[in-house]
Amino acid sequence: MLTTLFFAVAGTGLVMYFLIPSGIPRGHYVVYMGLTKANWIWIHSRAGILIVFLIVVHLILHSQWIIRTTKSFGRKENKNTICERDTVTDKVR
Repeated sequence: MLTTLFFAVAGTGLVMYFLIPSGIPRGHYVVYMGLTKANWIWIHSRAGILIVFLIVVHLILHSQWIIRTTKSFGRKENKNTICERDTVTDKVR
């Protein structure tokens, strides 16, 4: 959903930036690819609001992972190491 909404916001933003004249009176009722400027703005705004909502939900659902990962960056040494540095030696003959 986030990816789809991202492409919707990016696509409508690019259309509005490059194809639709800026300013309220210019291009307000002119149709661009089947939609008026007001329709483009409506789609762009609603998709942006949905992205923000879904990102907040996504962060809430993954909050435990975020907390654990952030805490692991602060640790100096990992206690679950398989092999310690000084115990392994190689002898060459």
